Amino acid sequence: MKKIVLSFLGLFAAFAVGAQTPEFVSTQPANKNVVIEEYTGINCGYCPDGHKIVKKYEEDNPGRVFGINVHAGGYAAMYTTQWGNALMNQTGLQGFPSGTVNRHVFSGSVTALGRGEFVSAGNQILAQQSFVNVAAQATIDATARTMTVNVEAYYTADAETASNKLNVVLVQDSIIGPQSGASGNPSQVTSDGQYIHMSMLRDMITGQWGEDITAPAGSSVIPAGTLIQRTYTYNIPGSISNELVKLGHLRLIVFITRDQQEIYTGSECIPTVTNLPELAAMSTTMSAQGQNGCNDLASLALKVYNYGANEITNMQIAYGSAVSGEQTFDWTGSITSDQEVFVELPEVPVTVGQNTNVFAKIVSINGTAITDAQKTATIKKDAPKEGNGDKLKIIIKTDQYASECSWKLSDGNGNVLEDKSYSGNSIKRDTVIVPLTETGCYVFEIFDSYGDGGTTYKIYDGSETRLVNGTGSSYDDYKAIDIKILSLVGLEEAEGAILQTLAYPNPVNDMLNLEISMLESTHANISVVDMLGREVISLGEVALATGNNKFEINTSNLSNGAYFVKIISNSGITSKKISVNR
Repeated sequence: MKKIVLSFLGLFAAFAVGAQTPEFVSTQPANKNVVIEEYTGINCGYCPDGHKIVKKYEEDNPGRVFGINVHAGGYAAMYTTQWGNALMNQTGLQGFPSGTVNRHVFSGSVTALGRGEFVSAGNQILAQQSFVNVAAQATIDATARTMTVNVEAYYTADAETASNKLNVVLVQDSIIGPQSGASGNPSQVTSDGQYIHMSMLRDMITGQWGEDITAPAGSSVIPAGTLIQRTYTYNIPGSISNELVKLGHLRLIVFITRDQQEIYTGSECIPTVTNLPELAAMSTTMSAQGQNGCNDLASLALKVYNYGANEITNMQIAYGSAVSGEQTFDWTGSITSDQEVFVELPEVPVTVGQNTNVFAKIVSINGTAITDAQKTATIKKDAPKEGNGDKLKIIIKTDQYASECSWKLSDGNGNVLEDKSYSGNSIKRDTVIVPLTETGCYVFEIFDSYGDGGTTYKIYDGSETRLVNGTGSSYDDYKAIDIKILSLVGLEEAEGAILQTLAYPNPVNDMLNLEISMLESTHANISVVDMLGREVISLGEVALATGNNKFEINTSNLSNGAYFVKIISNSGITSKKISVNR
């Protein structure tokens, strides 16, 4: 919990001219500075273009223009705070990206502006004289994770009213994460396609609408010569909305408002970080992703933050899954001070088709044992889509931006069998037949360069059975699907001698009834396999007579989940999907 200590030194005595002396705020009349509160969200495809405009405006007016990125509203799936929606709701915005410039009404009755209006509106503010100056200084004790903020406001002329509000806002730079439309602001895109979020609102130290500055009794306005000096002590949390708070990336934006709106002027403060420990690290998040290739493996990555002064060159990390148990991994590399990196860990087995817990934590850094809170994640690795036949039919329908879409199909060894990309800004429809020469695993991958999906895709096997029905909303920038071909003979061909196959009850408890109606007699091998194709029950070779054949299969030793009954004869292979549920 944050602790705020207010020092009212000079709050009342300052009304007597010369009673207090400013320490760092200017007492000279100056024009207003600009504060742009930009409303955004990671799913807003045009918001990066708005960020680019604000950043350029800041660079063109150093020390005069300050942006605050507020993640709020329907496009904000993460990075939100308890303050954002209330700020947004008073603007009257009708869409994203939008923002306010000093919360001023430039026309009509609302403060919201489109990104194309930020600069022209800001220039109007920069040309106006301000009757108050505001400044701040701050220090951070890294060990205690406390920040002390000193704020001064000096009125160079009479205010418009008898009360104003002082706002102290915490923002953080260089938060790396997802963002739709990131290519609209390429200077803030990492080499692996992530987005570098800047000036992100993290906290409002003085509350939703700031703290009151009031005139002395009997005065109708805050008079010229008034000096306000306040001190705040803020306990810095480890994370805000699940995002690590990095001490070296924090800034403060301070500003004076008339009420909840109309910002008069503002300024920026970069805190000085002190008392940094020599060697310190913590894990912040971990992620897990199923490995392609029709297996039961998942790859893990642990994000590690170095909040010490010294470089980290080696770590021992404990990791594992509910299937594998705990293992250790010795990592070597370089993590410099105030740097956060993903450390890739060895693969671990998981239970296919079910949620599996995975975990990791740091045991030691540079040979020194540390205490680190274990990070966990849950992964559900999909079973491969099973099919038959000597080809795959891939049907593609792009959205209106076909040039953003590409896909490829690879075999189990990573050899690309087919890949395609499209051009133009129109909807494209495409059907591709890919011949197959062997059974086994194939991997279909689809990409969207803009990061908002959009392309639908269907995949049929050689028997015209639909294996995949992918919607445009099922992925952002990438999706991979395993496909397992059991036989190069299509089911229609394989079932030529089979009139009907029944498996009941389905779901089954302990005993499955299997009925196979034959057009002619033959011999076949009957087995039950799991979703990875591993045989779990075998009836061996059996004789199938013309007409109806009945078998009982004892499933009492099988775990709950999905399986296939496979019937392999000289004419091919057929399968029946069942599920065990007790």
